[in-house]
Amino acid sequence: MKIEYEEINGILYPKLALPPQKEIHLTRFGKQRLQYLKQYRPLVYMNLLISGELNKHLQMIDDEANALYDRLIEQYKTKRNITEELKEKNQMKWVQEMNNIQNCVEEIVNNQLIYM
Repeated sequence: MKIEYEEINGILYPKLALPPQKEIHLTRFGKQRLQYLKQYRPLVYMNLLISGELNKHLQMIDDEANALYDRLIEQYKTKRNITEELKEKNQMKWVQEMNNIQNCVEEIVNNQLIYM
């Protein structure tokens, strides 16, 4: 591999370019993973970026996290008997229970996939 250089003010700088990457659309979990890698795991972030695997990695984490989130929400709703009937009878209780479930599931997803 031949590296080309560009001279600026008497100093040679290598002309480096990242491999082309396809555009992806991330949900909150993919964005959280990206932010975590940038802030707390800069070496992993740079290695993924330079190798061209960053978008693939983020998309995989995003898909896994969303699937886990949806599956756990449904399991918790079934386990705690949170139904549409409860929603009709007592909306505030339903909202409280759903918020509780969502917070628990988000913490699980974050610990298992995002912040690892």
